[in-house]
Amino acid sequence: MEKIKKFFAEIRAEARKTTWPNRQELLASTGVVLIILAISSVYLFLVDLLFSGTLGALIQRF
Repeated sequence: MEKIKKFFAEIRAEARKTTWPNRQELLASTGVVLIILAISSVYLFLVDLLFSGTLGALIQRF
């Protein structure tokens, strides 16, 4: 039982060391993630469109 108490005490001690981002940093990071997500989505859409068109054309020929 002592090991469990020590384990959770260490977790609390480590959690106190955590520095959380302020609102401005959080919004900036969120913006970067959303931009990368949008760019990745458009890229994957275009690649999928290219492959499906190519495969569709090949299937119709043969």
